[in-house]
Amino acid sequence: MGNPSRFYVRSPDGRGIAGYDSRGAAEFVALKFGAGAHVVDTLAPVYHPMVQEVEVLEGKGELVYLSYGSWGTGRFSLERDLIESIKKGHIAIVHAFLAKGADCNGSDDHGDTALCWAAAGGNTAIVSLLVDQGADPNLRDGNGATPLEIAIRKGRGEVVGLLNHNGSGP
Repeated sequence: MGNPSRFYVRSPDGRGIAGYDSRGAAEFVALKFGAGAHVVDTLAPVYHPMVQEVEVLEGKGELVYLSYGSWGTGRFSLERDLIESIKKGHIAIVHAFLAKGADCNGSDDHGDTALCWAAAGGNTAIVSLLVDQGADPNLRDGNGATPLEIAIRKGRGEVVGLLNHNGSGP
C-alpha cells in the first residue's frame, strides 16, 4: 500500500477519514472539524495515548487525549494492529487502521478474524464499520465459529440483529 500515513483524522459523523504525516496538520484539521473529531496516532509508542478528541471547553475547541494507550503499533502486521484496535473498542482507532490499509478480513495467529473479535466484543458500531468495509460475516474463527455464532454465544443481541440483517444468518 505504499507509504501509509501515521496520523488519521476521523470526522465527527464518522463518514470521513484522512491520513496525515504530520501531527500538527492532523490536529489542525481535527480542530477545523470541531467537536467529536478524532486524531489517531497509528504509531504511538507503547502505553502512550493514541487518540485525541476535539471537545469544546470554555467555548473553544480543544484536543483532549482519551485513555486509549498504544500497544506498540507498527511492530507487527496491520491486521494485528486492527485486531488490537478492536479489542480497545474505540471506533476511531479501528477506522484509522482500516484507512491505513489493514485487511478487514484479516485474522490473528489463531485464525480469529477481525469481525469475530468485534462480534465477541459486542460493539455494534465497530461490527457495522467492518461489514461496511467488506468484512465477510461468514468467515469462521480458529474454532470453526462464525461471527454470528460468537455473538449468539456471548449474548450480544444487537450484534446478532446486525449480522442477521447483513446476510450472515443461518
